[in-house]
Amino acid sequence: MSEEKQKTPKTISRREFLKDAGIVVGGTAVGSAFFLSACGKEVEVTKTVTDTVTKYVCPVCSQEFSSLDALKTHFDEAHEEGAVAENAINITVNGDEYSFAVQPNCTLRDLLRNKLGLTSIKDMCGGYGACGSCSVIVDGRPVLSCLVLAIDCDGANIETTEGISDNNHPLIESYIKHYCAQCGYCIPGFIVTAKALLDTNHNPSEEDIMQAFAGNICRCGTYPVHIPAVLEAAGELSKGG
Repeated sequence: MSEEKQKTPKTISRREFLKDAGIVVGGTAVGSAFFLSACGKEVEVTKTVTDTVTKYVCPVCSQEFSSLDALKTHFDEAHEEGAVAENAINITVNGDEYSFAVQPNCTLRDLLRNKLGLTSIKDMCGGYGACGSCSVIVDGRPVLSCLVLAIDCDGANIETTEGISDNNHPLIESYIKHYCAQCGYCIPGFIVTAKALLDTNHNPSEEDIMQAFAGNICRCGTYPVHIPAVLEAAGELSKGG
């Protein structure tokens, strides 16, 4: 596993705390600070914003303070060395393990897309679970990641289209061959859904495929070509034993 991946850091030392303290900068000003990113690297964050209020947020209890000194004092008084960070989760994504401290309202979609950069996960419907473009596989089941809270995914094994592609799944080539994409925005959600179907049904019928895709919307109307693409991928998988 690369140095950027963290497996179990659910505790936070004072040194890590001071680096990881959330800073909300507002105003016609530029805020600059050093943070520990989700994967453990120290990075400089610079933000130009429109409000003049700067707040410092405790990463353990989420209390806000007007100065860094006040935040330091709070941590020394309220949190012991090695305090357990709230809302810490461990997840496996496309075979790699990660640890995050997440906000209670953070969706799985936002975590995967914004923290891990998995841009195959889309948001066509604005988070209403109506389009299927944010679909991922969680513990073998296709789910709408915009409707799943990241905090509920502790210990989960997650697959996205990036992982399916990296593993050279036959769906990728069959989707290209059958010209399933026009704008392509919805295609990752279809591929994830199809992969989840083929994992449990190695010889699906056309009706099985249509039922599986019932929650996936394509604004370009490429539905008819998805069926032969999935059937061909199923055939390729059966050849491989």
